[in-house]
Amino acid sequence: MTLLTDLIARNEDRLLGRILSLAEESGYLRFVPGPPEEWAATLRGLSGSLLQAFRADPSTPSLTPEDVGRNDGLSAFGVAEARKRRREGMPLGIFLGLVKFFRQAYLDLVRTAGLPREEEERLLRYIERFFDRNEVASCVSWTAESVSERVAELQEKHDELSRAHRMVATGKEEWEGTLDRVDDMLFLADPHRRIRRCNRTFREFVGRAYSEILGQPFDRLLSEAGIDAALPLGKPVECFHARTGKWFVLRHYPFEDASRSGTRGTIVTLHDSTERKNAAEELTRKNLRLNEALAALKRSQARVLHQEKMASVGQLAAGVAHEISNPIGFVNSNLSTLAKYLSRIEGFLALQSGCIAAGAPPAQVESVRQQRAGLKIDYIMKDLEDLVRESMEGAERVQRIVADLKGFSRVDESEYRQADLNECLGSTINIAWNEIKYKATLKKEFGEIPRTRCLPHQMNRVFMNLLVNAAHAIEEKGVITVRSWEEDGYVCVSVADTGRGIPEADLSRIFDPFFTTKEVGKGTGLGLSITYDIVKKHNGEITVRSEPGKGTAFTVRIPVVAEV
Repeated sequence: MTLLTDLIARNEDRLLGRILSLAEESGYLRFVPGPPEEWAATLRGLSGSLLQAFRADPSTPSLTPEDVGRNDGLSAFGVAEARKRRREGMPLGIFLGLVKFFRQAYLDLVRTAGLPREEEERLLRYIERFFDRNEVASCVSWTAESVSERVAELQEKHDELSRAHRMVATGKEEWEGTLDRVDDMLFLADPHRRIRRCNRTFREFVGRAYSEILGQPFDRLLSEAGIDAALPLGKPVECFHARTGKWFVLRHYPFEDASRSGTRGTIVTLHDSTERKNAAEELTRKNLRLNEALAALKRSQARVLHQEKMASVGQLAAGVAHEISNPIGFVNSNLSTLAKYLSRIEGFLALQSGCIAAGAPPAQVESVRQQRAGLKIDYIMKDLEDLVRESMEGAERVQRIVADLKGFSRVDESEYRQADLNECLGSTINIAWNEIKYKATLKKEFGEIPRTRCLPHQMNRVFMNLLVNAAHAIEEKGVITVRSWEEDGYVCVSVADTGRGIPEADLSRIFDPFFTTKEVGKGTGLGLSITYDIVKKHNGEITVRSEPGKGTAFTVRIPVVAEV
């Protein structure tokens, strides 16, 4: 047993007491709160390492650069203890402070042992160099393991960041791929309106590479591509792209920071709305055509209703005319016969009076004369002549009316033929006379007009509507003037009245179906509409001139068409 071995073995408790005393004086026990048994185990381990190294080689250990950090028997326990304390979370400075307390305790033990000076100095140098090697090895091991753990931690974080980066890159690639397959143009601009991101549709639209677009003001790029750069971004705006003939809807959405500290930029989209706009325009056109078809259908329906009504009236008129024709014939024939009989009776009475005057006594002649005067035979004979004449004139007039009524009632007439519109006017006036005679004086100013190809019964209807409307426009008593003349290849017919007139606001609507200025229940609003259609069917025109309070004049112009 060596001197150092014996010294340490005999003073283990002293060494432990000294170490604990130094640690307590310096306040280290609060960092190493273990019981004394743990300190004793550490002391025994350190002493064993020291003595084993001393027995193997009692010479003073070297401290060359090659020795630094070498984990040999000299520093094996110190390195193991350093690893243990580091894993427990002890700071390196506290560990080195505790090692110094152990060093100091061993040095104090040698200095107080009463050893020869040379032996004392040799042992002190060995202990100093032993602890120097342990401190250095512990520091190197501590640092290496810390660095290794830090590297491992950093590697783990790097791997985690790499995985996150790959996920972000994959997500970015997927998202950009998704946006590139969107037909709408889309880009992200910063607060200064410079483009930060854009999809493939926008790149193809502006005709530039991705690198050429980034950082460029989108106003300029849109302007160069043919989109008005002055468009406001406050609301969706529809704009026309003249180069492609397409319509686009431009919208913008604020792009806010994730921390909501403010707006980071704007997302702008341009949607191709050409198909929708064309569909809307086509729908508008179809609606317009439908409205026109509906209006035409209403006019056709009104015309059919009127034609059915007129057909019924015509059939009734034809029946009445047929039934009246025979009795009027009888009356007219009887009146002619009565006129002949009256002439004969008048001659006989004259002859009888002469015979009486020549052969009868004067008293008897006077009596006959007085009876003749009392019975008013002479007045009756003269009045009978007037009655017969007037009755025959009336019968002739009834016959003319019946003839006109027959002509007017030919509702099934659908073929054009040559006709004299003056004759149509005359027959229509006879039919409408009952509407006219109580309210107006009729002035007829018929001119010399050529015959023309037309539908006479429909022209009768035109003149009937105009005459009846003229009579209805006169409230008490007025004048209706009917004129006809030829002008520039047209036959012209004018029906003018001195009635109440038509307000200027209604002049543009008087030919519309179901429009009427008459009181409720006094008009259907179809007469002038049908009149207009008939005139147009004859390639003619109808015009109106009116002044409220003074009257109205309708003028019909029908082209002169020779027989084909």
